[in-house]
Amino acid sequence: MRPLALARIVASSRWVFAGRVLRILCAVCLIGLACAACHRKEEGADGAKGIIPVKVRSVDVAAEVRGARYSGSIEPATRVDLAFKVGGYIRDLLQVKDSDGKLRKVQEGDFVRAGTVLASVRESDYQQQLAQTNAQLAQAQANQKQAQLDFDRVQKLVASNAIAPAELDAMTAKLATAKAMVQGAQAQVGNAQLVLGDTTLRAPIDGVILKRGVEAGTFVAPGTVGFVLADTKKVKFVFGAPDTLIEKLKIGSNLGIHVDATQADFEGTITRIAPSADPKSRVFEVEITIPNPKDALRVGMVASLKVPDGAIAETALSLPLTAIVRSPADPRGFAVYVVAKDGDHDVAKVRDVGLGDVLGNGVQVTSGLKRGEQVVSMGATLLVDGSRIRILP
Repeated sequence: MRPLALARIVASSRWVFAGRVLRILCAVCLIGLACAACHRKEEGADGAKGIIPVKVRSVDVAAEVRGARYSGSIEPATRVDLAFKVGGYIRDLLQVKDSDGKLRKVQEGDFVRAGTVLASVRESDYQQQLAQTNAQLAQAQANQKQAQLDFDRVQKLVASNAIAPAELDAMTAKLATAKAMVQGAQAQVGNAQLVLGDTTLRAPIDGVILKRGVEAGTFVAPGTVGFVLADTKKVKFVFGAPDTLIEKLKIGSNLGIHVDATQADFEGTITRIAPSADPKSRVFEVEITIPNPKDALRVGMVASLKVPDGAIAETALSLPLTAIVRSPADPRGFAVYVVAKDGDHDVAKVRDVGLGDVLGNGVQVTSGLKRGEQVVSMGATLLVDGSRIRILP
């Protein structure tokens, strides 16, 4: 190769290498500028890196907790699941009149009287079984009649010493067997009659249809729930009460509830208090029965019960549930962030606390805090121990 051509190749290679280096340096500079911009953005409007805006609240007595409400739903006083005892194809469903006077199939929300036939399974198979058992009963009764005649005749012959007494013993056993066969056939007839009667599903009480789970023409197996019937002339409100409240309640006492849907208040009577607390929630189930003659309360409506005065101790401390976080030291424990000072800056210090009963949107604090201390009530989940904070008004 000529020296001049070699020199040109070397020069060209140097320019390519220099261009690559220049591009890498430019990229590094751009990354550095971007990082700087991100760094400035992270500093936030406060001009200080890592400051987290939060809301705080002072620890105080549980006045608002005493006015908290327990929520629950309205349930029927009596609820019956009506299931088919025998299987088969649904032949008929109860027909009722609608507002226009036209007949339609019974549906959810309809009121029915006790004894009303709601649905019927095809009876032909069970009628045939009843006919067979009746035939078997007739045969058994004929055999018994013949055995009775034979017994009477042999008994007379033995009395006249015409035959040996052993013949009478044989006839006695034969007659007893015939009678047993009649009794067995009668039992089978009775059972077939019961089965035939079970092909119709009747309402055992006056009530409202809450659910209809069958359709005409479908096949149902024994035990299939066809209807759910409820007596709503009385309804009940069930809620879980802590031990601090359960001591204030007695069976027969009157309590008022508020129904959100109707914005109306109703009064009921405590009819049941569970003798022991639920092992998981540690609350006692309390049932309040409320008269409902005009069906003003519907099953499923949301209702609430106000905590009676005096149920919570006057000195009990409380916090909103939003202030509670999991303890960093104990995965099964709880903690809050207490506002402290680090020079001229506000910081959040984590502190483990003991909790009591949850009432409404608040929770009782049994240990770890003193009245008047300030804790983070909103934004606690964004903090770690020692985080710098800015208190929002």
